Amino acid sequence: EKIFVRLPSGAKEAFFTRDILYVKGWLGDETIHLLVNHWPSRRGGEIKSIPARKAAAAVCRKKIDSIYYREPNAKIIVMGDFNDDPTSPSIKDGLKTSQSMDETTLTQLYNPWTRFFEQGIGTLANRDSWGLFDQILLSRAWLDKTATGFFFQEAQIFNEGFLRENTGRYKNYPMRTWDGNHYRGGYSDHFPTYVVLLKNIK
Repeated sequence: EKIFVRLPSGAKEAFFTRDILYVKGWLGDETIHLLVNHWPSRRGGEIKSIPARKAAAAVCRKKIDSIYYREPNAKIIVMGDFNDDPTSPSIKDGLKTSQSMDETTLTQLYNPWTRFFEQGIGTLANRDSWGLFDQILLSRAWLDKTATGFFFQEAQIFNEGFLRENTGRYKNYPMRTWDGNHYRGGYSDHFPTYVVLLKNIK
């Protein structure tokens, strides 16, 4: 299902942004819910564009709440390029996230990326400041390691050497494919993130 995101007037050039993709399916013998996002960029200024990302967060959260209403212990993963950091209001308040596994409530999402960000570790860099826009958030049902199904084990940023600039001013930044008109041969200006899910087997 594609979910339309309407933006408030003046937040961005258009009144809409990329749809949120909702997918429901099977992982093994479990039903899981995925929400894939690419929220409005900070182009034009971070402050001016905040309402646009808050609007996207509200639409995403409404869908999450509708899933919880039908399935209180739903296994939900919310992922994507949010163009905001783990501590941004759109993530913390808009999506209702928690940075503590033990304190994540039934309707919150666990955000394992907060500790990375607070340590200065990110997925993209600008003027020697690291941001962490690329996040994977999980509902509380993933956090029970005694459950019979899959559970969350760890989160990682994949930043191997072949993905990084190796010389110059931007050394260790993600290597872009293009830098203006200059072909760099890299993959992306963001490092990818991933989570490890495990399952107890007899």
